[in-house]
Amino acid sequence: MSEHLLQSVCLVGDRFSSFAKHEAVRTVSGFVSAVTSGAYDDLATPLLLWEGQGVNDFDREYVRAALERAGLSRKILTQPNNPVVVPRAEAHKNREANVLLAGLQQQGEDTYRATLRLHSDNELLLDHQTGEHVQGMVAIEAFRQMFIAFCEKFVAAQWPELRHYYIWHGMDISFDNFLFPLDADITCTVVESDTSDPARLKFTVDLELHQAGTRAAHARIKFTAYDADRLGPKEHRLAGDAVANVLNGAAPEPAAARTA
Repeated sequence: MSEHLLQSVCLVGDRFSSFAKHEAVRTVSGFVSAVTSGAYDDLATPLLLWEGQGVNDFDREYVRAALERAGLSRKILTQPNNPVVVPRAEAHKNREANVLLAGLQQQGEDTYRATLRLHSDNELLLDHQTGEHVQGMVAIEAFRQMFIAFCEKFVAAQWPELRHYYIWHGMDISFDNFLFPLDADITCTVVESDTSDPARLKFTVDLELHQAGTRAAHARIKFTAYDADRLGPKEHRLAGDAVANVLNGAAPEPAAARTA
């Protein structure tokens, strides 16, 4: 550790090792290794361990045990960042690691807010995490989960007998700044809506992703929440038509034509 003693350190999941190149950032494994090697034994004043993204309960227990073994539990103060994750029924994700939202709440008549939550094992981070920033696909998926979750929790819940199937019709998205594995907020503002037919809820929403007072991305999305029992048969019919059309026109092209 440098001679300049940091009064606070940001802890991130091991997935974000590139981001931990900064002196004030440590991965879970890197921090525990430093604790074990005695790097923090001579702390003159307490150190605040502040959580960024990618730290789960399993990691927290690992850190806690390491601090306890080193006798540092009172010298290194942890500040967990563990808001309530949006439930499966609202996020429409089957694995908890893939849910990108936490603490969803309504802020105004047409405005909703949630915090970004990144699990180190999120599907979008497993095969494409390069550099220090979080990939743009994460923002797109977070926006998708946001419009579904707010509709499920605050609108569709009025008709519990229905199961809604979400179709988006268009998205206009812009990326303004890099997103890093730190705290970030997502807001969703309803621009237009038509909820006169519970089986066909129509919305246009504006979404923004902010971090450290700066907008990282924004989008306008149009979507409809359909009654799944009504949409399902139509989707099945269209899928069957697609299969038939492909197979009927699937005669292989002659090799000579392909290489001409």
